[in-house]
Amino acid sequence: MEKFSVLMSVYHSDNPHYLDVALHSIYDDQLVKPDQIIIVADGELLQTQNDIIGKFISHCPNGIAELLQLPYNVGLAAALNTGLEHCRNNLVARMDSDDISSPDRFQKQITFMSTHTEIDVCGSYIDEIDPVTETFISTRKVPLTHNEIIVFARKRSPFSHPSVVFRKNKVISVGGYPPFRKSQDFALWSKMIVNDAKFANISDVLLRMRTGNDMMARRGISHLKYEIKVLGYQRKIGFITTGQFIHVLAIRTFFRILPGNFKKVVYKIIRKCYG
Repeated sequence: MEKFSVLMSVYHSDNPHYLDVALHSIYDDQLVKPDQIIIVADGELLQTQNDIIGKFISHCPNGIAELLQLPYNVGLAAALNTGLEHCRNNLVARMDSDDISSPDRFQKQITFMSTHTEIDVCGSYIDEIDPVTETFISTRKVPLTHNEIIVFARKRSPFSHPSVVFRKNKVISVGGYPPFRKSQDFALWSKMIVNDAKFANISDVLLRMRTGNDMMARRGISHLKYEIKVLGYQRKIGFITTGQFIHVLAIRTFFRILPGNFKKVVYKIIRKCYG
């Protein structure tokens, strides 16, 4: 099976216990293990986090896992771009520091990418779980085929970011992650679409994401300003038209100004309609 790297960024506010679980889920629990794990410390970390990472690196054989320490916080996009430069394999699996990869995740995704050489990015369905109890909340479904993904992407991100495996050479060819503090992955997919990349999602749940209605309810006007920047970028690169920009902006604005309880209800409806 083709060799691959795992790319993760860690920030000082990340929960140390979640980080420990996430790290072990991408190596110890996997049926097919990565050839390389790149952990990017986005600025100074807590001692507890450093201890967990150090123990994990020592636990992994043959120098598979390594830590890249950035001198200060640069944001997820820049941290991932730095980490990507150190990935020695063309297939790169993304992982967040608080999620849990299923044991068969890499087996299924790397096999898929090896047999579908035309695909540049492959994601999957994910299960949303309660952050503390890990209780199942819902399954987030995403469009599966390239054409469905392109249509869906005009309104929402067609991938759950920590579930993706992508080809490094294609991401590098478009300049890597655009420099946004939020939704940098959506901006990247948009840029790849206009550069003729090919996409797919697998209809298996390959990752559990710590999330919930409370998290969505907290995303208000302050989050909207980041979304506007990404929407403006998508319009600038020709991914969406001015009319689509206005339409999506109106929907996002309406959702962000809703009171928290109403937002939870709307989010539940969105889940039922399309994951």
